Order: sequence, then structure tokens, then C-alpha cells
Amino acid sequence: MTSIKNELIGTWKLLSYIEVPIKGDDSLFPMGKNPYGILMYSSDGYMAVQISKEERLLYKSNDKMMATQEEMASSLQGYIAFSGKYKIDNNNAIVTYCIESSLFPNWKNQLQHRKIDFEGDVLYLKSTEPILSNGVFVNSYMTWQRMGRSVDDFVDEHLLREISLKN
Repeated sequence: MTSIKNELIGTWKLLSYIEVPIKGDDSLFPMGKNPYGILMYSSDGYMAVQISKEERLLYKSNDKMMATQEEMASSLQGYIAFSGKYKIDNNNAIVTYCIESSLFPNWKNQLQHRKIDFEGDVLYLKSTEPILSNGVFVNSYMTWQRMGRSVDDFVDEHLLREISLKN
């Protein structure tokens, strides 16, 4: 039997992020309907995740320390990032994150748990307990696709995007 850790190790691209209120209200899309995200699990037991709204405000200044209040609010509210150690419970298919660094400072030194499921190269993560999001208790559902492309593919894609923006 292959361990879940062996299946998780690698880099994953976010396909969807949905929150479902526990009171049965309509599903929420806290990072919009087309979020960007990357999730990495290393073989030495560390992980990192970053999720971004597509429509965050650009800073008027190229100095990241010179943002307006509106730009900073858009930046913070449109981004999730944390990293730390992870541990797998193979019997219950749960990954536990021991958060060491987080954009949201309240998560530092906290544990978070996710239920794991796979379908080929697609990873499904679900919160094991309701979380508070925008004043509502929700269960979060994230769908990730394993990334198998080389760094050269990313550089080529970035260069093509840059060229198309200039034209």
C-alpha cells in the first residue's frame, strides 16, 4: 500500500476553492471564481501554500512598502499564505499542518487539519471542522491538480504572457 505522504509530495496547482456555510446557505468563493494557487509538500515534512484572488489591486508604486490603505486591504484580503510542517494520518486520510509562518498572524503556531482524497492527479482537501470566514462558519473545499511541468515551461509561459501584454 502506498502511503498518502508519497502521493502528496510534489507541487499542486489550485483548481477551485469553495466554502460551504454550515447553515446551508449558498456556497461562497472567498478568492473569487478563478483563484490562483500553489501548494507544495516536500519529502522532509514541510509544506507551503499560497492562494490569490485574480482581481487584487495593483500598487501605484513599485515599492511594496509604499502601498495605500486600499491597496494593502485588497492585498491582504485577497491572499492566503502559510507554511510549516505537516503530518499524515494514513488511517483517517488527514493531513495536519503545524503552521510556522502565515500571512494571517493568528494562524502562527496553530494546527489545521484537512481530509484528503485523490482521483488520479487531482487532490481534494476538505476542512475537518468548520472555520470562521467573513463572519460565517463554513467548511472549505479545495481541488488541486498535480503539476508536472518543468521550470522551463513556466519561464516560457511567463515570457509569452509578458510579450502579449506589451502588444
